Amino acid sequence: MHRYFTPRSVGMHVTLLILLPVFAWLTWWQLGRALDGNTLSWAYTFEWPLFSGYAVYVWWQLIHDQATGLSPRALPGPGGEVAGADGHDQPGWALSGGRRKNVAIAARTAVGEGEAGHGERFAPQTAEEAERLAAYNRYLAGLNADSGSANR
Repeated sequence: MHRYFTPRSVGMHVTLLILLPVFAWLTWWQLGRALDGNTLSWAYTFEWPLFSGYAVYVWWQLIHDQATGLSPRALPGPGGEVAGADGHDQPGWALSGGRRKNVAIAARTAVGEGEAGHGERFAPQTAEEAERLAAYNRYLAGLNADSGSANR
């Protein structure tokens, strides 16, 4: 129930409450034009209700999406160490998403079970994965350095 009253959600509620009457008025306006003989307005008469339905769909998806949240105790300290009493104190790879989609993300800190919502799964990052990620970051840094020198 808390998700419906966050500042982000309230903003989306207000946006939807503005859009739906506007779309309804545009539907009514296009219907009037269509009945007066403007044949192109028939398409818009059916299009605006579809936009309304899509707006409701997007609102629903945005309200129910699950951002991977990190608790303050899981954030790195001044020395870069991560303290965690639950045993999940190592950064790693998390499989995030919901319902029918999954996205692999590299987490800076551990994703604790039950903190992220729809049962995201967490697997510790292996040494091989850490080295591959570090090598890729070195590659990107090299590309950035090369493009910086080419622009001068």
